[in-house]
Amino acid sequence: MIAVVCAVPAERRAIAGLEGRIVVHVSGMGAPAAARTAAAVASQGPRALLAAGFCGALAGDLRVGDLVAADEVVDELTGRRHPADPALLAAAPGRRGPLVSAARIARTPDERARLAGLAVDLESAAVAEAAGAAGVPFLALRAVTDETRHRMPALDGATDASGRLTARGCAAHLARHPGDLPALLRLVPAARTAGRALRDGLAQLLERLR
Repeated sequence: MIAVVCAVPAERRAIAGLEGRIVVHVSGMGAPAAARTAAAVASQGPRALLAAGFCGALAGDLRVGDLVAADEVVDELTGRRHPADPALLAAAPGRRGPLVSAARIARTPDERARLAGLAVDLESAAVAEAAGAAGVPFLALRAVTDETRHRMPALDGATDASGRLTARGCAAHLARHPGDLPALLRLVPAARTAGRALRDGLAQLLERLR
């Protein structure tokens, strides 16, 4: 069975129709949460381990809904590079290039401009690390929710101790930072568009791997 690690429930909902062909695990946001979940999943010996979900663009020509199949994942903190499994990468649709797993959300165009790669997320390097330690083939497949010009809300400030977004945390964050409301409202339709792209891309990958 192919195992998939997502960070948030919205990513899982986007690919829920594929469950049965894959097993989906929601880790919570951030590298520590992803590392815990991915290590547990990898120890079960899946056929492959995918980091799947949303990402932000680092390349200026990427648009909301574009699919990224990372040829390598780069850990911003350690500089370690995790190459994708060649067979998984060959079967995946989407743009090829490096995916940077950042130490925190790259919220602004200036923060994204400091990162060198095709796209950025938080969790894929941690999933890749766990897959590599267990000898399990790995791929990161992500869909863009944020273009280089966009501003992101500080969602990492709205999570609980396990890295999961909570309604109370989001409300408390917006009460402290009302200026994030436009960015959050933009993110809702962007996530729908990216979710459809992620579902279709993952379905294509699974069909090609049969």
